[in-house]
Amino acid sequence: MARTSAYTVRVKGMREMQRNIRRLRSRELNNSVRAANKAAAEVVKPAAESTAPKGRRDAKSGRRYKPGKLAKSVKVTASGKGAAIKAGSAARVPYAGAIHFGYPKRHIRPNRFLYRAMARKSDAVSETYEREISAVVRQFLEGE
Repeated sequence: MARTSAYTVRVKGMREMQRNIRRLRSRELNNSVRAANKAAAEVVKPAAESTAPKGRRDAKSGRRYKPGKLAKSVKVTASGKGAAIKAGSAARVPYAGAIHFGYPKRHIRPNRFLYRAMARKSDAVSETYEREISAVVRQFLEGE
């Protein structure tokens, strides 16, 4: 079962705007909205990387474990509908979910560094998103 984020930014009128963008069928407009979504999410990335657990290598560490891999795996993905900040991958950092959400059977307590980073930066995300979307609206819909 996939878990959804506890922290989201909701924008009033976003669905209507997305519907209108689809009706216009402008690839350039869609790319601009995607870039605005990505710019807003990029604000959180440095905070998430800096608060990600770095870990230490000890005698029990597995061969695949390298300290700092989790912090380096933080990525931002964006689309016309929104953006997401993700950490880890099945191939390179398979333990990311266990670190973030915890793993009681293995006595791993949750370290929700992505949620904390979003909570700290939510005001900056809102400001960036408002600024970027306003620029897109002015450029494409108002014709400036």
